[in-house]
Amino acid sequence: MMNKQIRLVFPVLLLLLGGCIENDLPYPVIKGVIQEIETEGFFSATINKETMEVSLLVDDTVDLRDLQITRLEVNEGALIIPDSIACLDYLNFPDSGFHSLSELPASVNTRVDFTKNVNFTLRIYQDYIWKITAAHHLQRQFQITDSEGKAIQIGQPIVDEQNKKVIIYVEKGVDLSKLIVKKMQIGSSIAVTSPNPLTVHDFRSPQFFDVTAFDQTDRWEIVVTHSSGSGLTLSPWARRAYIIGDANENMNIEIKYRRKGDEIWDMVYSDEITYEEGSFTACLRHLQPSTVYEYEATIGSEKYDLVEFTTEDTPQLPNSGFEEWYKPDKVWLAHAEEDEMYWDSGNWGSATLNKNVTNYDETTYHGGRRSAKLESEYLVIRFAAGNLFAGAYIETDGTNGIIDFGRPFTDRPTALKGWFKYKSTPITRDAPEENIVDAQKGMPDQASIWVALGDWDAPVRIKTKKSERQLFDPNDEHVIAYQEMSVGQTINEWTEFTLKLDYRSVTRIPKYLLVVASASKYGDYFIGGEGSTLWIDDFELIYE
Repeated sequence: MMNKQIRLVFPVLLLLLGGCIENDLPYPVIKGVIQEIETEGFFSATINKETMEVSLLVDDTVDLRDLQITRLEVNEGALIIPDSIACLDYLNFPDSGFHSLSELPASVNTRVDFTKNVNFTLRIYQDYIWKITAAHHLQRQFQITDSEGKAIQIGQPIVDEQNKKVIIYVEKGVDLSKLIVKKMQIGSSIAVTSPNPLTVHDFRSPQFFDVTAFDQTDRWEIVVTHSSGSGLTLSPWARRAYIIGDANENMNIEIKYRRKGDEIWDMVYSDEITYEEGSFTACLRHLQPSTVYEYEATIGSEKYDLVEFTTEDTPQLPNSGFEEWYKPDKVWLAHAEEDEMYWDSGNWGSATLNKNVTNYDETTYHGGRRSAKLESEYLVIRFAAGNLFAGAYIETDGTNGIIDFGRPFTDRPTALKGWFKYKSTPITRDAPEENIVDAQKGMPDQASIWVALGDWDAPVRIKTKKSERQLFDPNDEHVIAYQEMSVGQTINEWTEFTLKLDYRSVTRIPKYLLVVASASKYGDYFIGGEGSTLWIDDFELIYE
């Protein structure tokens, strides 16, 4: 699946000396881009346009040595130069993109050996080398019971792909010499495994299995061992807490909790416990922020000691009603003169042409006496989208900006709530070479508001310069929680929105909070409609 990137313009426009503009801009750089790719047995594709890398997952029944590409779409004008070593018939591989094999001549051969990295070059004035890798989508399965058929596995098996080793944890006291293997798929679903795992019962010592598929045999070591019962993981939020440990659905789980000093215990009920592949997650609800609690747990036959914990705080965004503004020179800033900056915008660029695309509005608001008004405009040589973000504008690079998204933040809200109005205009400034399906000239412009929490060690650096483009990626491994909304129609009345954060981990603690709003969703590509205007007011972080 293609990496999704959030688009937000931070236009930077410079006044040229003497008030005149010279036509000294370089010719546009058109990057060769793989837009879509599929193969026989296709499962998914991850396309990173910034690093020019593609990762394919294919069905585990197809042979990577002879894998046919069934779809390869590139941007217009790109010449395809395939890998002369990996392609099984290099001379008959098409030199332009194709949507399906049916549109190609019968003489064409798109079969490639993907057992190693494959390099395809896309040529548009310059050469752009793309690295393509392919791997089987394996669904390994390990299901072992005791001699009476009782589920005994604890946690998820540990698979060491490099050393061809699997470690399976089971309950303490289980007789490892009398196990029953219900399922054991180590490699491909069509692989032949010897000996047959269903015939092996004694795992007091490691057992070895030969797994053969596609004329290749790998020897795997399977280790079954008793769980060490190393403990539980506690993750306290502001109004809830999570306890995570190893247990299956057949094991007894009792967890009780209370505010320190109280006599009455609350219990964690069965519908507040979820299970996944030998692990459980229990949720302790209805807690109060910044309060000391304690809990006791019994998992199976093991009783854990009393544990104290303190819930998180519920901090809010500074100037979240956008009432305070300050103009030290030409640039309007969304904070009072005596306060530190929290919100910033692209005004640092547009103000060089005596224009602030982001400002306050005292004629319309939801609460208080002001709202923030983000208005997209075309300023002499560049389209500029009105925008506001938690972070800092760093510097100007030519006619582009360098921005840092994010402010330090270590708590875990569950949603961002706020109010907005929007005037959408038809897109007048487009960029056909970017091939953005929902951003073509004449289409309605879209507003965008999004929020993210992550554990980056520094603010997220954004660059809008095309040759060095670096945008926010919600699929970044550092993202802990994320949510977005887009609006592609005019909404004249103040309307409430709630962005419920989608957490990818309940235990990771964030370091930065990112909140971004733009009147033109694809403004970082300098795409949008002149006059599109987004009003925002009364932002609030929700903790549930």
